[in-house]
Amino acid sequence: MPGQKTYGLMLAAATLLIPACAVVAWRDQWWPVVLFLVWAVAAALVAGIICRRALRRETDRLVERASRDIVKSRQDLVGTLSHHRHDWMNELQILYGYLRMQKIDKAIAVVDRIKEEMERDSRISRLGSPELSAYLLSFRTFCDTMTLDARVDESLQASCVASAGPERVSRAAISLINAYRIRASAVTAEENKLHIAFLEASGELRIATSYEGGWSAWSSLREDVSQSLPDGARLSASADGDGEEGARKLTVVVPIE
Repeated sequence: MPGQKTYGLMLAAATLLIPACAVVAWRDQWWPVVLFLVWAVAAALVAGIICRRALRRETDRLVERASRDIVKSRQDLVGTLSHHRHDWMNELQILYGYLRMQKIDKAIAVVDRIKEEMERDSRISRLGSPELSAYLLSFRTFCDTMTLDARVDESLQASCVASAGPERVSRAAISLINAYRIRASAVTAEENKLHIAFLEASGELRIATSYEGGWSAWSSLREDVSQSLPDGARLSASADGDGEEGARKLTVVVPIE
């Protein structure tokens, strides 16, 4: 711990006062000087041991934390794959049913829907920010109060996200989504759903949202989002005003440098 390390170093340094007092008290003697030098070397060795132990504890703590993060990321990955597998199985069962009943038009509609979902996930994975892509694709594995419909405009290139700053875009989008997530009502008759779209307009990267469903504390949403945005990102003025309807549709603007 940093506090224990500082305390140990201060204690080792403070002990030098003992031989220093001896040097002052017996100025004409040679042995206090020798005692002071030996004591100083011993104190330096003790301080080195304290620093090494503190560094070892800190290293062990970081390794343990990294191991937990790796385990959690793998669990999230497994959960995401499990959800996708479940969705594909449902779609295939529906498709198989339509084919057996020879309802070709409906079967084609299912295939088109599967194709659209695959293209959507593909655009999200190529967004240009691995952290944000992983968050969007795995969102339903850790949130059960709100569903997320994420869309990436076909014209938005990964180079735009790179120019805007992948970390800044990721932080802005995740902060925006989390602001809605913590306000989504757990008990509601209607589905809570957040639509979020990433697009480029007027040389800026825009993150537009539209929320449907029950929620609470909507009046503080704009302020909380503004405070959590990274430097350079800003909230765009809402066309629906500052009321509840305006809060349901927010747009964050990230400049492309």
